[in-house]
Amino acid sequence: MKLSVLPTLLMLAVLGYCDNTSRKPLTYAAIPDGTYAPAKSPNVTTLLDFVKSRDDLTTLLSILSECAGFVQAFDTTASWSYTFFAPSNTAFNNTGAYFATYAATPKGKRWLGNLIQHHYVPNSQLKMSSFNTSYTRIQTGSFLYVGTQMVGGQLMLNKVSTVTSGDLPVTSGIVHVIDHILDPSAQIFEPEFGKTSQSFIAGSCSNPKLPYC
Repeated sequence: MKLSVLPTLLMLAVLGYCDNTSRKPLTYAAIPDGTYAPAKSPNVTTLLDFVKSRDDLTTLLSILSECAGFVQAFDTTASWSYTFFAPSNTAFNNTGAYFATYAATPKGKRWLGNLIQHHYVPNSQLKMSSFNTSYTRIQTGSFLYVGTQMVGGQLMLNKVSTVTSGDLPVTSGIVHVIDHILDPSAQIFEPEFGKTSQSFIAGSCSNPKLPYC
């Protein structure tokens, strides 16, 4: 009886292996037709609506479609406040040839998702007036930090990226368009310096008294 089951198990294993190898790494199945999507009020401007509305964010829109779930997340009507530093087409053009080469790899696809999270600050609307000429830092959705400083009336991030258009409102949030990407893998560890005031990010160690920090 046991021997008669063995061929069936072997056949299932072979079929499972074929199914797993027939799809390229990090490609995703299409969302089935008829999948439920919550209704969105016409008075709501989601982050996705904002990105689609600007000709200088077409590269970002394309990248969102390559990262599973990000289009849906950006089209969510947020019930929380947030800030997003939107990399412009110029920002992605300023990356050099290596970016395009690496982003096309399986590891690069995972890195792109983390890259987008590093531009997102949940639970805080950080307007231009939140910053000053002192060099401070903010924590992002990646739990890593970005340096901030007003220089000559412009907001600089990590002493490289400049906000070219700031304080752009969306529902529950604020968007700043920037001319260089904020790469989480290129974070520079500097001596301790001040933090810009922002709300707590769940799961982070911005409060060192938490038991998991």
